[in-house]
Amino acid sequence: MIRFGVIGTNWITDRFLAAAKLVEDFELTAVYSRTKERAEIFAEKHQATSVFSDLNDFASSDQFDAVYIASPTALHAEQAILCMENGKHAFVEKPFASNEREVGRMIEVARANQVLLMEGMKTTHMPNFGVLQIFRTRKPIVFRHGMIVRSVKG
Repeated sequence: MIRFGVIGTNWITDRFLAAAKLVEDFELTAVYSRTKERAEIFAEKHQATSVFSDLNDFASSDQFDAVYIASPTALHAEQAILCMENGKHAFVEKPFASNEREVGRMIEVARANQVLLMEGMKTTHMPNFGVLQIFRTRKPIVFRHGMIVRSVKG
């Protein structure tokens, strides 16, 4: 079982949770929002047990193992870094961060804390992305069941 906390109580988080709840090993246990009232409303809607309006308390909580971050982009790096420094895996909605420097720091912190850092970008796993790769590399891509299997030297 992977216990998730969320940062961001918006429509994109609602959609993420709707999909995540289809995974047997997923459990939403913690919600962070800048206001406690908003966190409580969102937690009740999604049956989460813990609510936070202080980001440091949220990040240091033992109530979750991984965090889904769907806040404004300008906050992604700061929030992900704080959570990863507290041993949490971070799944960050796109865009990943505001600039390359922030991304570099996020990767550095993930490595130092041996946690997973991932951007929520499904398009790189879609067949149409593989078609773009064909044009970029001029190498055909092999597809099976809608998935890119491997590049073929051509």
